[in-house]
Amino acid sequence: MLGVTITDRDPNGVLTLDLRDILRLIGPEAESADWQLSDVEALDGKAARELEDLADRKLKIPGHVLVRLSNDVAQVINGCFQAYRNQASEPWIIIRAVDSSAFDVETDSKTLIEQIRRQFNNVADLPGG
Repeated sequence: MLGVTITDRDPNGVLTLDLRDILRLIGPEAESADWQLSDVEALDGKAARELEDLADRKLKIPGHVLVRLSNDVAQVINGCFQAYRNQASEPWIIIRAVDSSAFDVETDSKTLIEQIRRQFNNVADLPGG
């Protein structure tokens, strides 16, 4: 898999992207995949608690549910989000929220990595990627 880390920040050092921004970039493929969530910590309200609960229950959820929930949280602080196509045993993309400081994305899609590089300002290769 290819991997990048995204660390776009505002002048105050606050991360300027969230999970919803990456899902929006992925587009329809994000909504049609099944997602496995783990170790999620999110801020603000019912959607944040629901994301955390789904991660704790270790259930795969439909992509459209993840997209909806990600749009209703203020911030995803930590978490791993793995997408599976057509009941595959291995994920085609893994998104990690890293302590409110970055989002790491790993995927086999060179096209998606190129889109990430164009969309975001501070993108670097993950070690070993």
